[in-house]
Amino acid sequence: MSALDEVRAMMMFARVVEEGGFSAAARKMGLSRAAVSHQIRQLEAKLGAPLLRRSTRTFSLTDAGARYYDSCRTITLEAEAARKQVEELRDDPVGKISITSSVHLGNLRIVPILDRFRQAYPGVALDVHLSDEVVDLIGMGIDIGIRSGPLKSSDLKSFKLYQTRRIICASPNYLERAGAPETIDELADHDWVMYSRVPETLTMKCKGIEQKVRVNGNVRVDNATARLQFMRGGHGLSVVPLCDVQDEIDDRKLVWVLPDCSLPDLEIYAVFAAGVTRSAKIQSLLEFMRHEMRDIDISRNGA
Repeated sequence: MSALDEVRAMMMFARVVEEGGFSAAARKMGLSRAAVSHQIRQLEAKLGAPLLRRSTRTFSLTDAGARYYDSCRTITLEAEAARKQVEELRDDPVGKISITSSVHLGNLRIVPILDRFRQAYPGVALDVHLSDEVVDLIGMGIDIGIRSGPLKSSDLKSFKLYQTRRIICASPNYLERAGAPETIDELADHDWVMYSRVPETLTMKCKGIEQKVRVNGNVRVDNATARLQFMRGGHGLSVVPLCDVQDEIDDRKLVWVLPDCSLPDLEIYAVFAAGVTRSAKIQSLLEFMRHEMRDIDISRNGA
């Protein structure tokens, strides 16, 4: 095993440990499981010590493997840092971008935009994570997170993608059954499809007067797609982004409740670690997303 092959095998070993298995590591690296396993066995032979205790479906680190992993991880991180430094010096977008978003927003808007971005910039590889959990961007090595609301961590920077109205919406069959509320106070008497990211106490403004109302319901979800499905099914009122339901309102498949009253707008941001935007690939993607979302951004359209 040459010195170059040994370094390559060390990086494979680090990936196997981090991914929790040979198959997952092989998928990440675009290799076969057999190729990864062979490289690790050659590395163990070169070192003269086993690094892993293997069983049919899992493995564990030997004492030597645990110590050796720290060095392998350092080499991997340094190689990644060196690659990023070179990419930052290039004017054209190249290299990998890792990005995370909620499942609903990701499928509805982010993935279609990323599809068009890759067609425009085929030199960029994408690693997309869709999850409704708020992940640790720095800890997981993710370049960009798509999030709503103000930034809470001083370790991160943000780039506003768009701003849209939030409204109260319901299906026609629910309103036929329960009646349409005519005042903010009446909202408390209705069933709601509750969403984990929307507070139970709503702050609304009607005719310039701000008012709070506490709402509740028998359906609670932690996913925005599920919220829409239950609301469409007539299970109650719900707070939703106007841009997600505008077409259904225009087609009278859904009803905008209390359209003369307003809720705080929803703001969507791209969030990233300081320094990430120095690279051409990140700058290009942020500007691309901002441009693609211009039609739904009420802060730009003056709505």
